[in-house]
Amino acid sequence: MLRMLAGEAARRFGARAAVVSSGSVLTFADLDRHSDAVAAGLAHRGVRIGDVVVLALPNGPEFVICYLAAAKVGAVTAGVGTRRLDLLGLLDPAIVVTAPRVLPPLPGMDVVTLPIAYGRPYQNGGYDPRRLGGLRRAEPPPPPYPPDPGRPVVIAFTAGSTGAPRGAVFCEVQLDAIRARGAGVRWGGGDARLVSQDLGHMTFATRLPVLLQTGRTSHVLAEWTPEGAVRVLREHGLRVLQGTPRQLAKILASGEGLPGLELVLSMGDAAAPALIRSLRERYRVPVCNRYVCTEAGLGLGTRPEDPPVDAEETVGRPRPGVDLSIRDAEGRVLEPLQQGEVLLRSRAVMTGYIGKYPDQRAFAKDGFVRTGDRGYIDGAGRLHLVGRIPRS
Repeated sequence: MLRMLAGEAARRFGARAAVVSSGSVLTFADLDRHSDAVAAGLAHRGVRIGDVVVLALPNGPEFVICYLAAAKVGAVTAGVGTRRLDLLGLLDPAIVVTAPRVLPPLPGMDVVTLPIAYGRPYQNGGYDPRRLGGLRRAEPPPPPYPPDPGRPVVIAFTAGSTGAPRGAVFCEVQLDAIRARGAGVRWGGGDARLVSQDLGHMTFATRLPVLLQTGRTSHVLAEWTPEGAVRVLREHGLRVLQGTPRQLAKILASGEGLPGLELVLSMGDAAAPALIRSLRERYRVPVCNRYVCTEAGLGLGTRPEDPPVDAEETVGRPRPGVDLSIRDAEGRVLEPLQQGEVLLRSRAVMTGYIGKYPDQRAFAKDGFVRTGDRGYIDGAGRLHLVGRIPRS
């Protein structure tokens, strides 16, 4: 799917920016062409369908190129970035792609270090493919492989805030469900956004199909800071501010104005009502909540036209195609206003965890995935989050 979408995006959007990072612009045509060359390089090094490709890379164009290249050879991408290197112990990669001074020596492991100066800005202008080093080859990539909805594409890791991180596996079928929800049958129409999470995070890794189909430009910071976020939003006239409650609070505390802003999206943990009110009062735009756990793929949210109290007190209602359930410790479905564990179900729910984690603890018998969050549904069908479920 990603291979087809990348080729069609290159044809439709061509010279439009796909990734902008520190002044360097990677167009949709460049993304398709360079990922073809890297796909040829991965195949030359023996990477095959089902192999795991680890990206221990900083946020930037190389991450997106290598992710798409891995998908083109049928490999599975696991993006650990530069700060979650302990996750390597959960994986058995065929190859690790990294930048200088990121990884310690890894004897017995195939490691490719790209010639990029980690932490330094890019040169202004178009993308320089020399940054891909010897990983790219001037030859066609392998031919397309037969479609398989159950083929794994990407591993997205949980945050590990309440236990050891776990890798959620997403296959073609889950990514297609996310694509259908985010883009439908239309091509184009995607507004430029600043990416607030690491590129290996599920909010980018599972939504690359949507970005390709809608032609959305992703502005990427190597390291997110409130100063950097405000600068990009202002310089490029971005109309949507999105981030976690902690990120949004830091931007709010900076006191900087954001002319032209039309919407604020709070994603991740439930935001405090005071933060939602302050954001709405400061920027005079609607503020919405988005809620989804890593394993679920799709979740809930409030809408710009909803009453302000919805975003202040809840994370909204299920998005189309998403089922919501609140259950007690024995798995019984609870009535509205009763608190219990939040469970979600849709076509986008992960296939399972990598490694030794037992899937039966992640899923209910009817296909709902356990989020680990505690909450209740009110009389209007909105979800209120009240904490976490202790792990046994």
